[in-house]
Amino acid sequence: MNLWQRLSERDAADEVNPPDRGKRDDAVARTSFAPRLDKVLEIVAVSARVILDPRVSFALAIAIAVFVPGRKGELITALFVAIGALLVYRAHQWRRIPDHIRWLAWADLNMPLLRRLSLEAPGTYAHTIAMANLTEAACNAIGADGLLGRVGSYYHDVGKLRKPQHFVENQPRGRNPHDKLKPATSASIIRSHVRDGIELAKENGVPRPIRAFIAEHHGTLPIAYFLAKARERDDSVNAIEYSYPGPIPQSAETAICMLADAAEAKVRALADPTPAAIRAMVEATIAQRMEEGQLADAPITLRQLSIVREQFVRILTGMFHGRVEYPSPARPLALAPKPDSRASA
Repeated sequence: MNLWQRLSERDAADEVNPPDRGKRDDAVARTSFAPRLDKVLEIVAVSARVILDPRVSFALAIAIAVFVPGRKGELITALFVAIGALLVYRAHQWRRIPDHIRWLAWADLNMPLLRRLSLEAPGTYAHTIAMANLTEAACNAIGADGLLGRVGSYYHDVGKLRKPQHFVENQPRGRNPHDKLKPATSASIIRSHVRDGIELAKENGVPRPIRAFIAEHHGTLPIAYFLAKARERDDSVNAIEYSYPGPIPQSAETAICMLADAAEAKVRALADPTPAAIRAMVEATIAQRMEEGQLADAPITLRQLSIVREQFVRILTGMFHGRVEYPSPARPLALAPKPDSRASA
C-alpha cells in the first residue's frame, strides 16, 4: 500500500471519527526570517505601548504638575518618558514595514534580475512563472504565505543567469554544451547555480526570506543524471560531489517550492500528459522527496501534503490540457483587396 492510499484511508476514518482539532497541529509553524533586532524592537515596542503609553505618561505628567507643585523635575522626566515611548513605538512601526508590501515590491517582473531572466534565459523564466502559480496556490490552500511562495519562486533560479546555455530549458535543439564536458565538470556547473543565485540576490538587495528559496529549493539532492554518467566510468564516485549543498527546506513555503519545481519539470517532460499521468507523476514526486528526507525539517504535515498534491494536479492538468485539432482549409483564404485611394477620392 503506497503513501497516498494510506492517507486516503486515514481521511475516510477521520470523517467517521473526527479527531480532536484542538490537539492536532494543522497550522504551519512559520520559519521566522526576521533578524534578532526586530524581535528586540518588538518586545521594547510592546512594553513601551503597554507600560509607557504616551497618553498614560502625559496623564502622569499632568498629575505630577497638579498634585506635586514645584516638582518640575518629575514633569520633565514624565514628558521625556512619553516622548521616548512614542518614538520607540513609531520606530518599531517604521522598521517593520508589512511583509506583504515588501513581497509585492519584489514581485514586479520588471525588477532587474527578473527582467534579465526573461531576456537571457527565457526557458528558465517560463518554468519560473509556471511553478510560481503552483507554489502560490498550494501555499494559500494550507494557510502558508502564498505571496512569499510566489515571489520566492520567481527568484529561485536566478543563478542560471551566469551560464544559461548549460541548462536544458535554454538550449536549442541538438546543441548541448555538456556533450563535450566530463560529468564532474557538468555537475559542478549545475550545482553552482545555487551559489551564483545567492550571490546575485545579495548584490541586488534581495531580502533574506526570498534568498532562502534559492538555497533550499534543491535541498541536498544528488544531480542524478551526471552522477549516473560518472558511475558508468567509476563505481567509486562520491555522491556528495554530485549533490547540491543544501540546506533542505526549512519552511513550508520553500518545501512547496521544491515540490513545485520538480513536479512542473517532470510533467512537462511527459510524452502524453493525460490527467491520470499527471496525477501519478505528482504523487511519485512528493513521495520521492519524502523518502529522500528532503522534507524532514519543513513544518508541513501529511494532510497538508495531500492538499498540495491536489492543487498541483488541478493546475498542471489545466496547463497541459488537450486542444481541439483545427481542420485545415480546403483552399487558401483570399485576402481582401486593398481599397483604391483614387476611387475613394
